[in-house]
Amino acid sequence: MGHMNKHQLLEIDTTSTVKFSTTELKKMNVWLNYASVTLEKLITEGLIKGKGPKKIRISLLLCGDARIKQINREFRDKDKVTDVLSFPSNDDLIKTWKTQSFDGELFLGDLAICIPQLKRQARQFNIGFWDEFVHLFFHGVLHLWGYDHERSAKDEVIMQKWEDRAMEHLSVLKKKAKTI
Repeated sequence: MGHMNKHQLLEIDTTSTVKFSTTELKKMNVWLNYASVTLEKLITEGLIKGKGPKKIRISLLLCGDARIKQINREFRDKDKVTDVLSFPSNDDLIKTWKTQSFDGELFLGDLAICIPQLKRQARQFNIGFWDEFVHLFFHGVLHLWGYDHERSAKDEVIMQKWEDRAMEHLSVLKKKAKTI
């Protein structure tokens, strides 16, 4: 699978080493559309200061345990499976945002989500697969913006706030749609 999901704000170039059925791919597209709408809402609520871009692009890899472990080891010197990895295109977009205008397209960076770990966490937290999928997606996007919960307690609080807001908006969209 290698395709581009185009949504209102987001363009997501998705590559997967994990097999998904046609139905699952359609469902993923719906959820990523909800993520796009939610991201727009977060931007208007102040996730970023200043004028936002017209289009945000993200490269998304959906993979298994072995691949995420390899990436984690290679780029972070951590020899373990993790749920999501983020590789921002800008070292500190939060600071850059204050001094630069992004009128057109902004490439945020690369995300990798481990599908088996996502499934384990969904079971552990007693939530649905797609809810955890979008949660990890937003967690990764916040890292792409420049937030890092491992860097400081302040960033951890900020990330949690925006993740909570994202999930609140998503919940409203789900209730309105009643399709997922």
